[in-house]
Amino acid sequence: MTVKLKLKDVKDKLKDDTLDLSLCELEEVPVREIASLRKATNVNLSTNILISLPTTFVTLKQIVKLDLSRNMLVELPENFGEMTQLKHLDLYANKISRLPLSLSELKNLRWLDLKENPLTEAVASVAGPCSNVRECQVCARNIVTYLSTVKLVIEEERLRRLNNTGETEKEMVNTKKESKKKKKKNAEKESKSNENKTDSQTQNKSFQDNSDNVKLTELLSDNMCTHKSHKSTGTGLYRSLTCMIFWFFIISLLLTVILVILSWYYEQETDMFLQNAQTLSGLPLKHYHKHTTDLLQHVIKVTTAQIKVIIDVVNNFYKAEFKNNINNAGKEL
Repeated sequence: MTVKLKLKDVKDKLKDDTLDLSLCELEEVPVREIASLRKATNVNLSTNILISLPTTFVTLKQIVKLDLSRNMLVELPENFGEMTQLKHLDLYANKISRLPLSLSELKNLRWLDLKENPLTEAVASVAGPCSNVRECQVCARNIVTYLSTVKLVIEEERLRRLNNTGETEKEMVNTKKESKKKKKKNAEKESKSNENKTDSQTQNKSFQDNSDNVKLTELLSDNMCTHKSHKSTGTGLYRSLTCMIFWFFIISLLLTVILVILSWYYEQETDMFLQNAQTLSGLPLKHYHKHTTDLLQHVIKVTTAQIKVIIDVVNNFYKAEFKNNINNAGKEL
């Protein structure tokens, strides 16, 4: 059965500024009766069976010291931070697992006991042991600071989401406007193209009978010109590439011959240069130089032999022709 205290009963429990309502088996807080006692700045509601506090509890703004220990409170009202005069709060041995963020508004709170509550690990580590007055004072200061920080982080996250939502809405509006503009432009283009098609079709129909032969002649001449231009372009490109390759080969060959010949005359300087270049690059440049020199000497030998053969053939040919001419001249004489 719910125990309800009348105003007279509550007044009987008031002594100076202390209202002792402990051990009364209260399931509800007599807020109206307590509010009528403006002197009651120290309220003791410990050792009752309170499960929750009404939202009207914060109207008891005169309370400076509040004892709610050894009850069955699961949580505090979300507007609990409106009790700005509160300096001492005892919540020992309840079933509170979370604290309202408004508790960060209790800037005058100097003493707080949260022992024997199923707090979250983060809140419990911030609250500390609270086994003496000093530790309970530290608990009050740390909890208020911690909840202020959490509240600030939540507010920043909320603002960020609002900004993101606003930007998203702006982007959607801009996208819709752009899509409308594109649709409008496409519609105008389509209408213009349709008009141009209609005009061209009309012109084609009006001039079709009189210009068939002319069109055929123009098509033939265009095809011939196109074929010639493609052919001339392809021929010119082929000649250009051929000339480039030929001159590149000639220049490379001349440079190679010049370098090899210079290396014969300046053998010591060339050897020193190749040694330094080989050290810097890590490539077997001496081997390449020797191979190139041997190859060039071989080419020179083969070329010299071929030239000698050609000279002998030419000499023999001219000797034979000279003898024939002499013989013919002797016969004529």
